[in-house]
Amino acid sequence: MDALVTLTIVAFVMLFAASLPYVFVETRWRWRWREVSVGRIAADSASVGVYRAGGEVPRYLHEAPRLVRWTAFSCFLFGQMFVPGLAMGLVGLMSAGIGLLSIPGLITAAKIYRAGFSLLRRETRVAVFRARDAAVWALWLNGVIFVASLVFVPHALEHSATAGLIAFVDGYGALSIVQALVMLRCVRTWEDAFFA
Repeated sequence: MDALVTLTIVAFVMLFAASLPYVFVETRWRWRWREVSVGRIAADSASVGVYRAGGEVPRYLHEAPRLVRWTAFSCFLFGQMFVPGLAMGLVGLMSAGIGLLSIPGLITAAKIYRAGFSLLRRETRVAVFRARDAAVWALWLNGVIFVASLVFVPHALEHSATAGLIAFVDGYGALSIVQALVMLRCVRTWEDAFFA
């Protein structure tokens, strides 16, 4: 029961910490998305007649598209792991220097977090390159972690604590891979808006 309460509190804190930058950046930079044209609509539906075609005007977005907003929120959610990763790395650094292994994870988390800001701000060209770079780092890092975790599988069969740790790390890695694929899909879908 205590583990469930702790997990609920941690999940709430993570969601709240990811919501803060999302809310502030999304509301402040919403105007950048109002420049993106998404089609045309009739200027006056009553003026369409037999002898004259009705005029059309461009239609613009009111805010960032849903896919961009969800992707940016996921960037803030996964990118905030920089802070606990840094703390664990510093503790590990004092323990025979093993904390150096956390450096690629810290770089990846920082890249993911920064990509979330670029997506919401619709930073021309930069958002696409930052999101792709962060996704590539996440895919490579988690692929290496999956392969490295296979080394500990024989040890995990003897110790349940090791099995739980491997399941947690690989489960988080699978979620990170899904998030990286969502980043790639987001910039592929809205690439024209980011390069306009």
